[in-house]
This record gives sequence, structure tokens and C-alpha cells, in this order.
Amino acid sequence: MHGIHAVMSTAGRGLLALLLVAPVAQASGAAGGEPIYIEFLWARTPAGALARQQTRQFVLEGGPVHQVCVAANADDTDVQGLTLAIRDAAGTEVSRSTHADYRGRKQCFPAPLGHDGAPGQWTVDTWLGDGRHASATVRVDRRLDDSPYMRDPAIAYVYGRPNYDADIPPAEWVGRVEWQMDVDPQGRVTHVDIIAAEGVGTRLRDRAIAAGYISLFPPDASRTDSPLRARRALSFAAE
Repeated sequence: MHGIHAVMSTAGRGLLALLLVAPVAQASGAAGGEPIYIEFLWARTPAGALARQQTRQFVLEGGPVHQVCVAANADDTDVQGLTLAIRDAAGTEVSRSTHADYRGRKQCFPAPLGHDGAPGQWTVDTWLGDGRHASATVRVDRRLDDSPYMRDPAIAYVYGRPNYDADIPPAEWVGRVEWQMDVDPQGRVTHVDIIAAEGVGTRLRDRAIAAGYISLFPPDASRTDSPLRARRALSFAAE
């Protein structure tokens, strides 16, 4: 398993602000075994994609089919299936599903959010048949415009993240990669540059560029004259 630290900075119209970004991938300890990792994706990742759309935001209307990803083990194991439940901000359970064929490797599932849940921080609970449990939270609003995350146009609500390269041995996941994104008034990334790459980061350049292009920011009409320039850095350390 690799320790990862993420930093995003934004620069626009001569202003530079350094912002520590909370990780989108979340982990929760579980008694009697390895922790279960829960990750939220804005949309399903196409097969063979170099990057994925990690997010801190889901919407009930006007969005794609959001995904909840669960990873319990590095290899297929008899974990005795998975149960996944989602509760809204009021604590009401809006969905529950059972996946008897789940074998522990990372797998993504459509997030059944319904249409009438209370907006705010929603909780996703996962239980394995072997007794392990984990939970994570994600912001859910009816529409994207309702989200408080839309009030700060300099911070992405969808963070493109490089997918792992299985050809790189685990012991070699040490280093960093940093990229810069130009963001247009609609919140789309129009250009990506690699700013720095060290160690394993030199082998992740194409993936980092792909991650930059699929990031999404709140719209901001002031970018018409000067685009937002945002940087993101990922550091990797073998554990």
C-alpha cells in the first residue's frame, strides 16, 4: 500500500494561494482485518482510462451516474460478500444493496441516491461478510448550484487522479508529480502542464495530464480575461 499526500494551489490574476486539500479517497479502520477503503467518483471510469474523477460532491439531479468504489484487499479473497448502504444528511437510509460476488479487490458500484434525500453530508456504510465495516461521507445536493462548494470557484469539486500503473513494482512507488491546469469560465480545464516529476512521478506524466483534463471547477465569469491556473501535486511513499 502506498502513502499519498495531495496538495492543490491556485494562481490567478497575480494571486497565489496554497490550499491543502482533504483526500477524496477515504479509509476507515475495521476490527479483525485490513481497513476498507471507500472512494467516490463523479462518473464511471471508462475501461483503460489513465485517470479517474474523484469527487467530494454528488447531485440528485442533472449529474452523471455517480460511483462508490470499495477496496478491502489487494487480491481476490473470500470476504463473504459486501453490503452497501447510503444515508442522507438526516440519517434516513435511502438505499441498501448486497453484492454476494464481491471478492475484496477494488470495485465500483453505481450510487443509488434516490430523489428526495435531505441535502448535506451523506454517509456511505459498507459491511463485509467477514465482519469488517467502514463508512465515509460525501456532500449531496439536489443540484450542483445548491452546493456550498460552488461558492469558491478556485477549488475543484472533481479532482482528476492518475490511475495506478500495475507495471510499476510496489517498492518503486516513491516520488512526486505536480501539474498545472488552465481553467476556463465554465470550470473546464483547457490546458495541462507538468511542473515537476521525481521518482515514480516521471512514469506518471501521461496519467497526470489526463487527470488534469478531467478535473472540474465551479464556473466563474471573471476567467474570461484571465484563466484560473491551479496546481495539484501528489507525493508517493511506499509503506
